[in-house]
Amino acid sequence: MTNLNVLVVEDEPTMRQMLTEMLYAVGVSRVVEADDAASGVEAFNGDSFQIVMLDLGLPDRDGHEVMKEIKAANRQQHVVLVTADDSIDSIQRAITAGANGYVVKPYSREKIQDVVNNYMMIHNSGT
Repeated sequence: MTNLNVLVVEDEPTMRQMLTEMLYAVGVSRVVEADDAASGVEAFNGDSFQIVMLDLGLPDRDGHEVMKEIKAANRQQHVVLVTADDSIDSIQRAITAGANGYVVKPYSREKIQDVVNNYMMIHNSGT
């Protein structure tokens, strides 16, 4: 089991539950869930997370705006955007804006494992 805390900001309950279950299945030790941008930012500001998994299509704010706010608070924060939009333009915009990763829905255990492995590779390369 990896000692990782992950914040999941996803407005769709079924997708949020699926993502949370997959994170636990790949060995994440703690997942905090938020169902909109406001509660996601509040959770982020009140805790410490190694990874933030952030839906782009939130009901109260655009995920890109939320990511910018998170990155402004902690430039090194590992943020992975999740969305149903698999267009090259959307992926390039996310990476250019500072995302550390991009996962296209529907989630799969392999995609979530890749997110965790990528974080671990980056984090462990600095030690």
